[in-house]
Amino acid sequence: GRDVNGLSYIDANLPGSQTTFSGADNRPRWTDNRINDNVTGAFVLGNQSVGRNWNIGGSIERSFDNGFYVKAAYNYGESKNTIDPGSIASGSWQNNPIAGDPNNPILGFSANSPGHRFFAALSWKRDWFSFGGTGIAVFFEGVTQGNASFTVNGDVNGDGGRNNDLIYVPKDQSEMHFTQYTSGTTTFTPGEQAAAFDAYISQDKYLSTRRGEYAERNAAFAPMVWRADLSLTQDLFTKVAGRINKLQIRLDILNFTNLLKSSWGVGDRFITAQVLTNPGINADGEPTYRLYSRSGKLIDQTFEKTSGFSDVYRMQLGLRYLFN
Repeated sequence: GRDVNGLSYIDANLPGSQTTFSGADNRPRWTDNRINDNVTGAFVLGNQSVGRNWNIGGSIERSFDNGFYVKAAYNYGESKNTIDPGSIASGSWQNNPIAGDPNNPILGFSANSPGHRFFAALSWKRDWFSFGGTGIAVFFEGVTQGNASFTVNGDVNGDGGRNNDLIYVPKDQSEMHFTQYTSGTTTFTPGEQAAAFDAYISQDKYLSTRRGEYAERNAAFAPMVWRADLSLTQDLFTKVAGRINKLQIRLDILNFTNLLKSSWGVGDRFITAQVLTNPGINADGEPTYRLYSRSGKLIDQTFEKTSGFSDVYRMQLGLRYLFN
């Protein structure tokens, strides 16, 4: 699929950039981000036709004479555009991640790009004697948990967008420029932050491939989560007015994987996609930052386990009457 009249935005009150940063991260920089100082922003809605998406999938299934049934399927898709529009023009423009001119966004992953999905369904049913059939079914699924953009917490280039600047991923610590800061009772030196950020990049599957380049919009995908649901049914046959009716007892165990092992079936989420904060500029014209910290410790991993309702196993018992 391809966009015919996809949405786009510009701020007509934003002039061209006046300068650039020095060093490896030489993105454009605004020292004055208004053409008319009496206007905060003049956001213009337009159209673009470069957005595109594709999706491919396949499945296989078979039923057997002994009551066994199996189906497996796989799907992968990508969706790309220049902006994920929201409900407000100003927010859509200001929060669109980009490394260059926000009035000229480039093609990047959509926030709704689907990624991978795999599932398998297995079921078996057999009638025991004359009182009813017993069934068991398992649904197993693995799915991409979403994507995010690595941006700076703050306005790096002075264009007026606070959270829209994609990070530059340094080749090594010589391209990193941090400022010392204290959080609580702990002080983090520039050297400590550089070493921690270098290790953070190395452990991240996506950032480790982008050294010497800018991070891309929505290109960091969370790991797949794998879960299985189990269903058990027991039918009890009875005759009413000469016709067979069924009373069915059903037990569903959602996220059965978590019942088998507490670490299974649990999702992952980004601790933060804004690992660089408090942007500034040094005497050499290079951008400076602080590295994100939490609980007195510099960030050292991308993801943490989620603790939502779907991450734990649940059981539900049902009873239904089937009229024939």
